[in-house]
Formats: sequence, structure tokens, C-alpha cells
Amino acid sequence: MSTMIRTAELAEINKHFNLQLKLIHVDFPRESAWLCYLRKIEKALFAYHFNIITQTIKYQNEEKWKGLLIRKLLWILSLLHITKTALCALRRVIITLTSLSIRLKPLLAYHFKGVISSSPLDLRENQVVNFLGRHHVKSLAMIISWDNLTSKGLINADHNCTLVWNDFMKNEFLHFYSIFKLKRPKVVATGIPRFDCYFQHRSEAYYERARRLFNVKSGKFIILIATSANRHFPNQLEIIEDVLQFARGENNVHVIMRCHPGDDANAYAHIAREQFVTLWHPKNLPATNHELFYNWFPELDFLHSLAQMLRICDVCVQFASTMKLDAAACKKPVISIAYDGKMPLPYHQSVQRLYDYAHQVPLNALQIDKVVTNRQQLYNALKTSLQDIGHQEKLAAIAPFTHFTESESVNFTAKIIAEWLD
Repeated sequence: MSTMIRTAELAEINKHFNLQLKLIHVDFPRESAWLCYLRKIEKALFAYHFNIITQTIKYQNEEKWKGLLIRKLLWILSLLHITKTALCALRRVIITLTSLSIRLKPLLAYHFKGVISSSPLDLRENQVVNFLGRHHVKSLAMIISWDNLTSKGLINADHNCTLVWNDFMKNEFLHFYSIFKLKRPKVVATGIPRFDCYFQHRSEAYYERARRLFNVKSGKFIILIATSANRHFPNQLEIIEDVLQFARGENNVHVIMRCHPGDDANAYAHIAREQFVTLWHPKNLPATNHELFYNWFPELDFLHSLAQMLRICDVCVQFASTMKLDAAACKKPVISIAYDGKMPLPYHQSVQRLYDYAHQVPLNALQIDKVVTNRQQLYNALKTSLQDIGHQEKLAAIAPFTHFTESESVNFTAKIIAEWLD
């Protein structure tokens, strides 16, 4: 299910992967305003009942009257000892209401054997799953990122099977969703399919081609900077300037900047003119309008180019993102930025808050990265990281998060889906 894949995109996918996918022209029902409010209340109840720190931090960014209203509502429900009851009832109401849709009736003519929800926290997909579920079509959910279970509220659909990255996520899912039904939900840890490319052997020619592709001269050390979405960390340009200042002083360093799709590449136009800098921005997303990110269809070699950058870099600088895992999977040293640039920001706007999110905490505990809280610490970390040659232990350390340390996740995921369909 997708609102981004249209006729042209589907033709591109079929050609690239040698598939025969067909497009069904059925519009997703729109989320009504009152249903949106119900979900906001549900999300607040969910975060409060399970004490999810991610949402507590995010609510600090809300307008004062909204934050006060949420706290008062939660306080009243807690006082009455009905938080759990209210949460279960509200989720059941949302599931029931979203299972009724005249607009989805054309789907019944296809007699689907199953429906796979690749964004199961999206209410539009919940509506399709719930509607087809009323007509005895089974469903499978794929949780596609490690933060989804604690940052995006509840899945408002009861799936027959749910696929997650690892046992951390599996235990989270069972902890959260076991309160909603008597039957123990089936949850399978499949590893991270897109990480398979990191565990594949590559020849020396591969590395040479990649260095030429990103205009890196022979003998240069490579610093990879993976930017964050602008709305998450608007001050990241100041950190990037610090890294570039370090590179200028070293003379033997090349910097590759990989822009997040939600970042504005125009902010780095002056940097791109530096000979020792390669600026990369998603091809299918105009640099002049990064707000299009939410309707963005990535190029089909998006993961391939990311793997190339990670494989040839000597150190990865990241801003509280999954890139910490990606780089460690490629056995690269990681520097995690935990300062805001020239001037500290309030905690609820600071980059530091991102490391306190629930999904980050167990990974932080592994201490596989160098966390820097000022420019001098950054410079020291860059110097030592460029000389770091023992990275195998990083791959072993993150095994609980990647589930596999070999290229096995794609095949295992396909096996589980095939078993679910039988």
C-alpha cells in the first residue's frame, strides 16, 4: 500500500526488479478531523500508561495550553484508575470505525489472500486492513524502523503476524499490545532487510569505483556526515562547519555530506564549492523544496549509494539517527553529535533530547560511538577515529539490534511471509 507509487513509479520498479506488480486505483479514505483527535488522545493515553519517555519529551514542544490540557486529562483518568480501560476502549472504537468504508468496497473484487501493511502505524493502512479483515482477509504488519513502536502511537489494527527488527522490538510489542487481546500475538524478529547489503563481501574494485563516484582523491581519509531532518536539528550547519574546519587543517581529508531527504540542501550550497567536499542529495527530491519529503519516492539505488559511502568512509558523524547502527554494521567508527553549535538550545529543542528517546537508550548503553558535547571533543574524536583500525567488535556488539550479522534477513523475511500466506 502506498500513496507515492503511481503508474510511472510502478513501471520503474517492475523494470528494475523484474517484477509484474499491478496498480489498483483505489483511494485511501481520508482521516476525518474527529478521528484525528481520537488518535491524539489515544497516543497520549498510550504514552502515559506505559511511561514512554519519547512522548514525554515531544510534548514539551507543544503549545502550553495543549500540554496543560493533556496533563489534566491524564491526571483525571489516572485518579479514577481507568487509564488502561480507556485506552483499550478507545483503540477498539477506532478499529471498529475504520473497518467501515464504502470507498474500499472495490477491493473485495480481487479476493486477496492477504494484505501486507508496510506502514502499520499509518491510519490509512489500518483502514484497509480493518475493512478487509471484516471480510476474512488475513494481514501482516512490517515495523520498518526501530523507533516506530515508541514514537508514533498505536497500531490500530489487529494483525495475524507482525515482523520486527530484533528481540528488543519484539519484547516491546508484546509488552504494549498484550493488553488489548487475550490471544498472544505472533511477532517474529527478522533482522533488518536493508542491512543485508552491509554484510556482503565487496572487491577492491568496488571501493575504487565508489571513491571515483564521490570525487575522492587517492590517499584521502573520508569523513561521512549524515545530516538530520531540518525540523529535528535546525542548527546542524554549525556542527558541519566545525567538521569542515577540522578537515581544512588536516589537508588529507575529504568530506562526504549525505543530506537527509527532509534536509534543505540549499543551506549547504556554499560548502559544495569546496574541493574537498562532496554534497549528496536525493535525486528525486528537489533541493529547493525539502517539504516534498513526505511525498517523496526514493531512487531505487538509494540504499546502494548509502552502502557505498559507509564502506569507503573512515568515520561517520551522525545526529542521533539509525546511522549509528548502519555505520557499526559496516564496522566503521561513529561520532555522535550531542551539542547544539555555538549556543546551547533549550532541552526540548536540543539535539541532546534525541539521544534520550526510548529506542536510543539501549543502543547508547553499548557505547559503540564517541559522544561529543563540544567542538574540541569533536576534533579529538575525529583525530582518533581516523586512525582507528579495529572495528570488528562493533559489529559483534550491535548483533542484538541487527539480529543477523550475515546477509540473511531478506531471505528469512520472505520465508516468514510465505509461511504466513500458506
